Amino acid sequence: MRSIWKAMRNGWTAALSVLVILGFCALSIAVILQLRADRWAQATDAAMNLNRAVGQDIARTFSTLDLALLGVAERLHADQGAYREQILHTPVFERSATAQHLGAVMVLDSAGVVVSDTGPIQMRGTNLANREYYEVHRAGTVEGLHISRPFRGRTTGEWRLALSRRWDRQDGSFGGVVMASLKLDYIRGIFGSLDLGPGGRITLFREDGIVLLRSPQGEAMIDLDLSQGTAFRAIPTAAEGHYRSISGRDGVERFYVFKRIEGLPLILNLGTSIDAIEDGWRPRALVIGGTTLVLVGALLAALWRLRLELRRRRTAELLARRREADFRLLAENTGDMVSRIGPDGIRRYVSPAAYAILGRGPDQLLGTSALEGVHPEDLPALATEVARLRGRTAEAVTVTYRSWRADGAEIWLESTLKAVPGAVPGRLDGVVAVTRDITERKVLERQLANLARLDGLTGVANRRSFDEALGRAWAQCMQAGLPVSLILVDVDHFKAFNDHYGHQGGDGCLRVVAATVGATIRRAGDLVARYGGEEFVVLLPETDAEGAAAVAERLRMEVEALALPHAACGREDGVVTVSVGLATMRPASCRSARGPEALVEAADQALYQAKQAGRNRVMRAPQIDPLGPVAAL
Repeated sequence: MRSIWKAMRNGWTAALSVLVILGFCALSIAVILQLRADRWAQATDAAMNLNRAVGQDIARTFSTLDLALLGVAERLHADQGAYREQILHTPVFERSATAQHLGAVMVLDSAGVVVSDTGPIQMRGTNLANREYYEVHRAGTVEGLHISRPFRGRTTGEWRLALSRRWDRQDGSFGGVVMASLKLDYIRGIFGSLDLGPGGRITLFREDGIVLLRSPQGEAMIDLDLSQGTAFRAIPTAAEGHYRSISGRDGVERFYVFKRIEGLPLILNLGTSIDAIEDGWRPRALVIGGTTLVLVGALLAALWRLRLELRRRRTAELLARRREADFRLLAENTGDMVSRIGPDGIRRYVSPAAYAILGRGPDQLLGTSALEGVHPEDLPALATEVARLRGRTAEAVTVTYRSWRADGAEIWLESTLKAVPGAVPGRLDGVVAVTRDITERKVLERQLANLARLDGLTGVANRRSFDEALGRAWAQCMQAGLPVSLILVDVDHFKAFNDHYGHQGGDGCLRVVAATVGATIRRAGDLVARYGGEEFVVLLPETDAEGAAAVAERLRMEVEALALPHAACGREDGVVTVSVGLATMRPASCRSARGPEALVEAADQALYQAKQAGRNRVMRAPQIDPLGPVAAL
């Protein structure tokens, strides 16, 4: 009986020992796999964040230059291709963070000839019709911004990129190209500041696979077509992501993180050696596995395993503290204000840059609401973006809003908010906000918008501004039951004046006439615009025919009183005069959408009658039916 009990006890002991061994082996394998997974998760997050930061930097620079190119193209469109040197000296070019890397800025006409440039070497008159950026715009295969293949500068031999936009004449035909060259040293400087690790590389592609720059291989890879390369063909069509691939050039297997730069035909691809990633966990995996195999038969194995686990946790805690210290070091040495905001919306940390941006130190902002100081009109948009973070529909958002400095000055801010996961899955521990002052950028945007609505020669409103103002005035007067009057002004014998005094003299005449017509308009709601060529239009909302006739006669007399010599008008004592046609309609009586068009047609026919009757006079259109054709005068 005792032997049977002993055998049973030994069997239970053996079974328990096997279970202990299997348990320790299973635990060891699970820990090793988790370490590997943690290492890969850390490497993935670090690579993705680095790629996003570099992509945002490149996107901001290219978008700033594109904004300037767009402004120049719109000015050229509005000015009918009249080239002026100052059109290229925009504040965006001059204040750009990459101004030292900005090369020549040029305007090409429809034949590819340089008609204006800002480079140190005068390129004016050079034909660049064989350049890629001219050919793609001329063929119409690219809409918006085009980024060329890299090319070497003519004098310095430096690698450069051409950022270009097409500009059109007002009739929609191809007018030419406006181009700015950017030295690749700018992007090389960004890449050179990155720690890619052993075997790491970062490449900036065009979407067609052309290499703009690769680090650390440098110039050897510039302008190569890798569209058929293993790494490039493995890139999915998503906006960003990661994949593994073996390089066809050096045979090294790498973990790649790619990002398509928003709004640009560019792809940023960052590769990290697989060996460099996994070398961080292999030694620890060997230590854990070997220790488990040696101590599986005894209780000391469990104690030793526990000790290793505690050591791992202490290491993780030290690593977390080191990361926190690195975060504070980065936050306190950047020009952007970095804030840590809790789930309750209260600021828990604010970097010293707060004083430069808001005029208030971190000690004044800690413990306050993150929404404090936000302009009331911008609060709904900000609340919507924060709700997206809380709802986990977005990991990071960027929002623009107004606020006030401590001295009371209104400023524009741009904040990038990133969700911080909490200890409990599915819950957030708040957000990290990176805020910068973009007031100057907003001022430049408004200036560019205003320039796009003015006539470049005379300084009065352009045709597009007039069309919009006529639509608004028509709607307002229809609701109020009031009339709308329109005056068309044409400079008499202007072609003869231009032929006699030259184009510069003609331009000067138009500027003087525009200023004189504008001086006769005294109400805030009235508008003077250049209608085309030597014609100007005056919009008079809430004005009847008698009032409009008085204004028309006054401006005719004011122009004649200028006594501008006009030797080509056919009279010995000839001076510059204008013919004026006016029309009045009551929108409330018009039941058709062509009412504004009929008003313009009536004023135009009245102007024609004034010129037929001998010029230098005012003719008033008769009452017209907005639903039918304009009555003959």
